[in-house]
Amino acid sequence: MDAECQTLFASLFPAGFAGKDVLKEIAPEGWLDSTLQFVFHPTLEQVHWECVQLHRNLRNWPWSGKDRLDEPEPTLDSIRADYQDSPVDTAREVRELVAKCLWDVFSNENDVVDRDGGLVDIGSWRGAAGFLADQLNRETGERQYHYIDFYMGSLWVSERADLTPVYEMIFRRLKDRLLDWRYRFPKLSLIEFPCERTDGRRSYELEKMRADLEQAHGEAMDDLKVEPVPAIVLAYSNIYGIFPHGWPPWEFNERDD
Repeated sequence: MDAECQTLFASLFPAGFAGKDVLKEIAPEGWLDSTLQFVFHPTLEQVHWECVQLHRNLRNWPWSGKDRLDEPEPTLDSIRADYQDSPVDTAREVRELVAKCLWDVFSNENDVVDRDGGLVDIGSWRGAAGFLADQLNRETGERQYHYIDFYMGSLWVSERADLTPVYEMIFRRLKDRLLDWRYRFPKLSLIEFPCERTDGRRSYELEKMRADLEQAHGEAMDDLKVEPVPAIVLAYSNIYGIFPHGWPPWEFNERDD
């Protein structure tokens, strides 16, 4: 299967993830004039906003310690003290952004399928990230990427720019090869490892964690109902003309579809 997926990706990106054809599709005005470059060169204000959001999310995490609750929010001045932009590297930035968005499409609980409904499987969450890292290592001729570079895809940078053009580029290529995509709203699950402890306290702690995760999932689903359609779903709709199988997820959950 890995060899088949490599062949597929070679046909999807004959000039590589950062080929001129890719750049023309996602940033026809040029990379330097594209808002996509903010993914790698966020403004001071963007970095500050991200730090504040991360601080609030960690503070609201059910298992945060008291020390975390007492920490003050980062200030703009504190971020400014360490803020430093880096030189633009168009080829590197384009290929890394495309790889992150490919992880979003092929992983993150989502499925790419062929005409018969067969899964195009590049691996699990970590496996998919490793597959994409290997693709870029072959493309660049260097061993510079690892699975961790693309694990969780665009999660940490998706608020910096509208990634719709990148997703549209990917879906356009999938559609040309008669491939389809199925959306699934990701859900965190608790993995229970074997343990000699079988007392009631451990069972209570596990059940409480499961309940907390279930509540967090329900709240995230409620938020999704009032938020704009995700860029990846909108991009699919723009290319295929319909919403993907699995959207909206609350209706599919209700139908057990």
